[in-house]
Amino acid sequence: MTDQDDGHGDSTRATRVFVIGRDRVGRPIGESVAEVRRLLVEGGATLTDVEVVKRKKDVRRLTRKASKGGCDVVIAVGGDGTVLQVATALAETDVALAIVPTGTGNLLAGNLGIPHDPAEAVHTALAGRPRRIDVGRLRVGGKRRAFTVACGAGFDADVMEHTDSEEKGRLGRFAYLASALRQGGNIRNVSHDITLDGVRMTTEAAQVLIANFGRVPAGLKVRGVRADDGLLDVFIVRASGPLPALLAGWEALRTTGHGETDGGRVFRAKARKVRVESTPKRRVETDGSVVGRTPFTASVRPAALTVMVPRR
Repeated sequence: MTDQDDGHGDSTRATRVFVIGRDRVGRPIGESVAEVRRLLVEGGATLTDVEVVKRKKDVRRLTRKASKGGCDVVIAVGGDGTVLQVATALAETDVALAIVPTGTGNLLAGNLGIPHDPAEAVHTALAGRPRRIDVGRLRVGGKRRAFTVACGAGFDADVMEHTDSEEKGRLGRFAYLASALRQGGNIRNVSHDITLDGVRMTTEAAQVLIANFGRVPAGLKVRGVRADDGLLDVFIVRASGPLPALLAGWEALRTTGHGETDGGRVFRAKARKVRVESTPKRRVETDGSVVGRTPFTASVRPAALTVMVPRR
């Protein structure tokens, strides 16, 4: 695939496209995948294959197979879970990820400005511009995982754990807000040992967030986070109770510098490798899914993934 963008019109289109979606209980994806297939044929793309699977490992396996088989773009049809599996398989290859978002959070799609309209999303896959971004690597519970947007431990992971599928189906992304309001009374600081590029600190925290993009799972958009600088942005948030949490959130949104905020509720830093331990153990999430409990280690893989994004 080539990018010949001179600022005018479309670049050379990718001609070989693989489409994959993951069918889940209560969230049939087949119709969405069929619509994407139709739009691609109308757009002049050559389809190497179209698959709907049920297991995450099949998403990764078939994506790797497609990337080695000569496709230019893999289109992930679905939500954050499917997108993350495809991104994991495409990291450190020359094959681009494109997204047709159909999920609740759509974290990576939202950060990249991918349209929700299927026709516009497919147009981005075919005629958008390729952008190289960093990918996070997470090690938790003896397993290696990836993240594209953020990972962390504490309150946001608790919110995700207590947001059920039925509620997400009814309320969409507002389901996370409803869950956060219910869990607000449980916000509290616990002891953390946090190591940033070999420098260890001990602190109280209710939340440790490690961000690759600025629009994070909590629904907030923090400033100054770049997904192509080869670094992770670390936010250590101190808050016990709903009101202190609101004040801490406000400080996190406003700060762009490093170190302690004036209010003392947030510490911000950049690092290539982060180690987080806590007493007691806290839930850990990556790109909106709870994946284990502390301790965990996060690191960055600079410029590891190509994604198709809108030209404007």
